[in-house]
Amino acid sequence: MSASDFHRHSTEDLVASRPSAEARAATRLPVIVMLDNVRSATNVGLMFRLCDCLNVESLWLTGYTAYPGVSEHATNRIRKTGVGGSLDVLPWAHHEDPLPALEAHKAAGWRVVALEQGEGTVSWREAQYGARTILVFGHEREGVREEVLALADEVVELPVRGITNSLNVATCASAVLYELLGRSLEGRLGAEV
Repeated sequence: MSASDFHRHSTEDLVASRPSAEARAATRLPVIVMLDNVRSATNVGLMFRLCDCLNVESLWLTGYTAYPGVSEHATNRIRKTGVGGSLDVLPWAHHEDPLPALEAHKAAGWRVVALEQGEGTVSWREAQYGARTILVFGHEREGVREEVLALADEVVELPVRGITNSLNVATCASAVLYELLGRSLEGRLGAEV
């Protein structure tokens, strides 16, 4: 397709083409995104928006991660960046202690993949994501807590080639989630495990 064949969708077109609840259920990406002690409510809002756009199974907000209803300020910040009603349609849960939920899902066959930087990580493009995956993203400076990392089946890293030593959590999640969506659309999600 050439650029001359391109036709931009208007906001009205996009709103009119929103999928029904039934269509969303039929195309849900079998991924739970877990934010562990993410301190920025703005980042949480961005994750709501991203997870809704990719139609993931659920978003878990754990530890002291801000969540809708925890305070008026946090709710306003989350709603501002989580535009389009994502807070109203995306399944989400707050777990003060995520370990019981992680352990129960692992026992039910979910694969836990943590995103971190360090020695012994696997490239995000070579990682063995499961047919059902929990992606764990940690604190902006301290990363994923050790007790959560201990439950991970794999620790995955995105390359950083510039002088900035890390990516924003929503930017990192976007790259990995679109990789998983691509694998899912090609029928490869979970095939490598």
